[in-house]
Amino acid sequence: MKDFIIPFRGLSIGVHKYKWEIDKKFFETIENPEIDNSNLYVDLKLEKQERMLILNFTITGKVTVKCDRCLDDLDISVDNNEVLFVKFGSERKEETEEVLIIPESEYQIDVSRLINEFVTLSLPLKKVHPMDENGNSLCNKEVIKKIDEIAETKTIDPRWEKLKNLKIE
Repeated sequence: MKDFIIPFRGLSIGVHKYKWEIDKKFFETIENPEIDNSNLYVDLKLEKQERMLILNFTITGKVTVKCDRCLDDLDISVDNNEVLFVKFGSERKEETEEVLIIPESEYQIDVSRLINEFVTLSLPLKKVHPMDENGNSLCNKEVIKKIDEIAETKTIDPRWEKLKNLKIE
């Protein structure tokens, strides 16, 4: 992950550009089990100012995750732009989602965790295969059939079954 550590102390004031290709190895190294594979491109425009760094991330490509319904691989497109302002202060703290304060003594910043966070947060909460043009799920049909079979054979506790007949006015 050394490639993602940027030593900003020696950089001149102005704009500096960085590019990375992110694949499966990145998410394995950072220990993100949610993402199985990826083909992402990250462009970072770092603007160094006297008392602040402005990090402008552009992340595009796709990631492969497990479908929440059938557990087959599901490709999700990622097209994300994020801006982070890094200020210098006495101690490290996250002031807001867009503002990070780091100690004056810091001389480098590791952007790998930021990239991981931006990609993970760009994923939908519910990750399922979409429907086709006829309204049928593109999930693995065998798995869906098995889930339906199990759901049909499951018996409901008779005490709960009686509550279905209760009418509340």
